[in-house]
Amino acid sequence: MVSEAVGRLQRGGLVVAENSVSQPRWRGWLALLLAIWPLALAAQPTTLENRFRESQGRDYQPPSSDELRQAEQLFQRAFAGRIEATEWAALGFQVERVTENDRVFMVIREQPNQRRGHGFYTFAAPMTDAPILQAPHALSDQHTGVIALHLFAEGRFAAGAWSTAPRRYQDDEDQTVDADMAHQPDSYFIAFSRAAALARPARALLQLHGFATHKRKTEAGRAAGVIVSAGQRQPTPAAEQIARCLAEKLTTPVLLYPQDVRELGALTNQVGRALRTLGHSGFVHIELAQPVREQLRADAELRQRFGACLVRVRP
Repeated sequence: MVSEAVGRLQRGGLVVAENSVSQPRWRGWLALLLAIWPLALAAQPTTLENRFRESQGRDYQPPSSDELRQAEQLFQRAFAGRIEATEWAALGFQVERVTENDRVFMVIREQPNQRRGHGFYTFAAPMTDAPILQAPHALSDQHTGVIALHLFAEGRFAAGAWSTAPRRYQDDEDQTVDADMAHQPDSYFIAFSRAAALARPARALLQLHGFATHKRKTEAGRAAGVIVSAGQRQPTPAAEQIARCLAEKLTTPVLLYPQDVRELGALTNQVGRALRTLGHSGFVHIELAQPVREQLRADAELRQRFGACLVRVRP
């Protein structure tokens, strides 16, 4: 009975019809569920994806400037291979070690009682000079967060960052909250990105996004499966490398901004701007159409080809 109840919990919960179960029996079920709920949670495998899902929330609270200064310093140390759990705890984060696909990752995520939408971060152990992945709209650009997690667990990326709050939502007072980690100028994403550029300038920083084909304003945009840009009006060698490789590996049209398409160039992306201010030329913005995202999520072989193009890029 316990294993059956756990299975039903994991499939979406146990529903008890009030008219068909007597009150004593209903209370017995409730007691049983409360008793086995920790077991159901414990049964979940320790993976990057599960840890990420546990870290998600709806609410976003902007960090203070002092908090971001501390976070940037701690991220720099993390990129140097020193992750200080006590210091992160003072900012409301916890540090965990996760082993997946015979690789070791250090995860930095918000403590359960201090979720403010400040993100989910992973670092490979040991550190490498491979590129860094970001999914700044992980909860809003469908599948981008999971695709980035799979790429990270399956590939050889150095570090990664995922948003943990919706890009934009209505709060309890019906006010619009902007938690867009690609466009917030003061965020943990900016602190993470600046630290990456300062600590490891030879690394490229790659962002995954999703776009709706029917919203495109140009014929080229509507035909695209992937749009690659450097977040500026001229492509960089890093953006050109990725676009060229993806065009060879994928069957969908891969377009480079602004040569092949004149939209989705990420010109207002705050992470790209922050990196250019530091003289870093490794920012690459990768937009994926919905069919491509669905394929990358489901097809491990396609994801491997896609990831192979990303891990080889250098600024």
